[in-house]
Amino acid sequence: MSKVIWRSVIAFFLGVFGLFLGFFIGEGVGIAAMGVALGAYFCLCQFFLSRKNANAYREDWPVMLALDAALFSMFFLMVFAGNRADILSQGPAMVLGACGGTYLGGVVASLAARRTTAARS
Repeated sequence: MSKVIWRSVIAFFLGVFGLFLGFFIGEGVGIAAMGVALGAYFCLCQFFLSRKNANAYREDWPVMLALDAALFSMFFLMVFAGNRADILSQGPAMVLGACGGTYLGGVVASLAARRTTAARS
């Protein structure tokens, strides 16, 4: 299997763990803390998945989608099958935190890889 497929599989399972992390933090501390915690978690995950790619935020979109897939699936499932008022109050913080964190992790990984490449030259 190719490297992207393995990283996508790892990213999916990291996203599933992040989903549970977000629910526990959201229930315990609050919605804003959940969004920040998910953003930080997804940023770190994407950074470590893409840390050696100088164009990570442009080329690693399959890994980014796999990282956010569990969160998107759960969000849409809860919107259509659950209590719409509750999920629409909590969902935007959850989705924006995760997607923003994932993209930020790709950008930071790209900058770090470029800096490392420039330092070697």
